[in-house]
Amino acid sequence: MSKSTSPKMMHSTYFSLSMGSTPALRDSYMEACSAYLSKSEGMLSFWVCKLAEDMFRLENDRNFNVAMNQVFENKEMFDKYNANDKEHSQFVIEVNRWAPGTGRRVYDSYLSHLIYGKDNKPAAPEQPPRLMHSIYFSLTDKSAASIKKFTDICVKYLSEHPGTCVFAIGELANLKRDVSIANYDVAMNILWKSKNDYSNYLKSKDHDAFFPATKGMVSDTYIFDSYVAEPPLVSGI
Repeated sequence: MSKSTSPKMMHSTYFSLSMGSTPALRDSYMEACSAYLSKSEGMLSFWVCKLAEDMFRLENDRNFNVAMNQVFENKEMFDKYNANDKEHSQFVIEVNRWAPGTGRRVYDSYLSHLIYGKDNKPAAPEQPPRLMHSIYFSLTDKSAASIKKFTDICVKYLSEHPGTCVFAIGELANLKRDVSIANYDVAMNILWKSKNDYSNYLKSKDHDAFFPATKGMVSDTYIFDSYVAEPPLVSGI
């Protein structure tokens, strides 16, 4: 049987717990994500994270408590997980029982690049947590050629920085589900070894060069920063 040529898929979910949520409830929710949603056929990577509460940049979206990022081999594997996976169905039953009213926003993308860095190791207990930096770009020109050009610029300037664990980028996968967000064209997720590595990236020459290289191409950005719960529970990440 020939190997599928379908692109890999990044599935990112941002959960907003109901009013009155506590750190204990948040942590329980993250544990449930890990217990029920971290393993499925065709799932290549899984990270569950909590809001980086110390990131106060004005452009950051802070309207979430838990972030979950999964990479699937292709859309077919995601569809199987979403519709037919018993663990996924049990997760919905369980969390609806003790965390009713939880909101969720889903960002799906078809990956053109999935790059694992040499620093791609879980943080040890004595180390600071890894940081997942997720940014969604809405472009002024939404043509396929413009999306490819912008993506190539991101890869050129943003993908190979010290402290990069994983760099994933791709275009919107508009699945048109009721929880899907589709106000962007390109999704970029960078997993950093630490917040300090992310801070150094923001001050780097390549990061500075990215802005003149993409001048006039971006109409809006949506940014989510979160700290990864360790250890990761799926092999291959």
